[in-house]
Amino acid sequence: MALKALVKKTACTIGIMAAAAGMVGGGLAGTANAKPGIPNISVGSGNSHGVWCVQRAVNNWAERTGKGRPIGEDGKFGPATKTWVVKFQKASKVSADGIVGPTTGNSILDNAGQHRGYCYDHVPSTRR
Repeated sequence: MALKALVKKTACTIGIMAAAAGMVGGGLAGTANAKPGIPNISVGSGNSHGVWCVQRAVNNWAERTGKGRPIGEDGKFGPATKTWVVKFQKASKVSADGIVGPTTGNSILDNAGQHRGYCYDHVPSTRR
């Protein structure tokens, strides 16, 4: 199954489960916690799911700020992704080194939109 299709299917399942939990008063919606020990994401990262989350979040931010959706969401962290991560980091007022560590990861999660719950398991963050 292609990465994009898998992400959509997983996100849909997560959304349905969260909605059901909220309807029965379980209160699980919105309580996602980051998975501990996720390594930083940068050029050449093998964490394709985390890279996809970074690309999706950066594109969401870029689109909201009138820059379109400038990078492909292919799960590969190459030069174009790094360039846009640096721009995103500058706008987020965090260290602009092109590396997604926990601090940048927090901003990535804030911009992941409907995929935030999924991305908590794949992006480094201080939110535990």
